[in-house]
Amino acid sequence: MLVGASISFFTAGTAFAASPEMTDSDHVLGEPDAPITIIEYASLTCPHCAHFHETGFQKLKENYLDTGKARFIFRHFPLDRYAFQASVLAECAGDTKFFPLIDILFSRQAEWTRTKNPTDALIKIGKQAGVGQQKFEACLADEKLGESILNERLTGANDYDVTSTPTLFINGEKYEEDRSFEVLDSYLKSKM
Repeated sequence: MLVGASISFFTAGTAFAASPEMTDSDHVLGEPDAPITIIEYASLTCPHCAHFHETGFQKLKENYLDTGKARFIFRHFPLDRYAFQASVLAECAGDTKFFPLIDILFSRQAEWTRTKNPTDALIKIGKQAGVGQQKFEACLADEKLGESILNERLTGANDYDVTSTPTLFINGEKYEEDRSFEVLDSYLKSKM
C-alpha cells in the first residue's frame, strides 16, 4: 500500500497573466530553436486533456514538432490526488520515458482513473513502463519532487492565470480557441 502525502490544491484569488518562459526543469519535445513554443498546463486525470492528446496533439506532433516548426513543453497542473500521483510517476520515469509515459497515461486514462484503486493501477502502468513499485513509492515519498510538481501548478495559477486544463500558451500568449487540430493549425500558421 502506498502512503501519499496530504496534498492541498488551491488557486490564487488574484492572479495576473504574465507570459510563461522556459525553465531548466521543463520537459520539451521538438527542436530547441523552433520558431513557435507551445506550453501546455495539464492534469493527467482531466478528460479534456486526454482528448486533446489523443486527437489534436498527435497531428500537432507530426506537423509541427517533428518538422522543427514548434517545440512543446508539458507542465503539470494536477487537479486531484491521482493526477498528482500520475505526475510523480511520469517524473519518476526519467527524461527519455517522460513523454511516452504521458501518452500512456492519457490513452489509458479512462481505465486507470475509474478503477477501485487508481494508485494500484498506476503501479501496474509504472511496471510496464519500467518504473517498479519500490521506485514509484520512493518517488511518491520524495518531498522535493512533490513540491516541484505542486510549485509548477501554483506558478501556472498564480503567475499565468491558469484556471482549467488543458491551458495552452503559444509564444507566450494564452490560447483560448478550440483545441481541435484544424483550428490550432490555422492559428499556428498565423504565428509563422
